[in-house]
Amino acid sequence: MTTGKLLLSLHDVTPRHLTRLIRAEALFRDLGVSDVTYLVVPRYHGGWAIEGDGGFGTWCQAVRPFTVRWCLHGYQHLEDRPVPTPSLATWFNRRFMTAGEGEFLSLDEAAVQDRLSKGQAAFRRRFGYAATGFVAPAWLFNHALMPALRSQGFAWTEDHRHIYDLQRPRTIEAPVITWASRTAARRWASVQVAPLLLRRWRELPTLRIAVHPMDFDDADLVSTIRGVLLSALRDRALGGYGEV
Repeated sequence: MTTGKLLLSLHDVTPRHLTRLIRAEALFRDLGVSDVTYLVVPRYHGGWAIEGDGGFGTWCQAVRPFTVRWCLHGYQHLEDRPVPTPSLATWFNRRFMTAGEGEFLSLDEAAVQDRLSKGQAAFRRRFGYAATGFVAPAWLFNHALMPALRSQGFAWTEDHRHIYDLQRPRTIEAPVITWASRTAARRWASVQVAPLLLRRWRELPTLRIAVHPMDFDDADLVSTIRGVLLSALRDRALGGYGEV
């Protein structure tokens, strides 16, 4: 008997990580998952155009034993306009939460609108329809993002703790369990913390698990992801953001 909803997402979906994405999908198949949200980066670090790579396009169109829900994950997944005198919170997020990849952390309103428009255009060319969901890289953004998302017709977004229904509006508590692969210390900490978070949040109606392509370069991370996901699937039903 399931006790809640589980949302599983694969971040940083880009031709740059295609080999790693294939490894992630192998794990999903092994575990028999039924539903995954894929977060697509149209111009990862300024390159790897999603609509211009034939191999990536073939992979996107592949038949899978689970449902894939494609959404937009920034435009280039790289912060290129840092504020000259950031607040303490912005400095902390830029320094510890991501390695310069908080693309929407310090963009002004015009730049946010521009990135969303460019990302949506590339997404349409690749998939033939507009994305309804948007997740900012590293879950970092400022006050300019949500109004821009609403104005461009997006249905939902999220941060580390919540999912935001943009059109009603409504906020749903749904913390995320994720892993950090950037350094040996972060990998070790992730292996220790992820199972603890699963137990801590076991009573919540909705829980998210997010994996990244770089996670699949480390055997210990993969083992922990497998264990946490298996445990979560015993008690929760997988679904998509629209169902939540």
